[in-house]
Amino acid sequence: MKSLIFIAFTMLSSICFSQTIDIPDRNFERALIQEGIDTDKTLNGQVLVQDVQSVSFLDLYNKKIKSLKGIEAFTSLTYLDCRNNYISNLDLTKNISLHTLYTDVNDVSKHNLEINSANW
Repeated sequence: MKSLIFIAFTMLSSICFSQTIDIPDRNFERALIQEGIDTDKTLNGQVLVQDVQSVSFLDLYNKKIKSLKGIEAFTSLTYLDCRNNYISNLDLTKNISLHTLYTDVNDVSKHNLEINSANW
């Protein structure tokens, strides 16, 4: 019985620690790999939660990114530069620590840029 409980606990803990975030834009994931954030260094459409939770500074200037889907998991993000990309929708409502944001030369307008206004 003890070995069964140990096996169940081991499996549960590995599931908890291997959570991933979908990063469908290959250029976004490529930038995360280049910055050393995506530790598996593989373009597979995902990044580990533990890889992004402590990231506070993210410079994505001119990376040909169309979507920042997955950015919501960057909960410690304080600085984001995503200028000169092809982003049309940007939801930063879960990035409550964000206080510096650059989005110039994108397709983002005030109608499809959602931010948590508590920090602004």
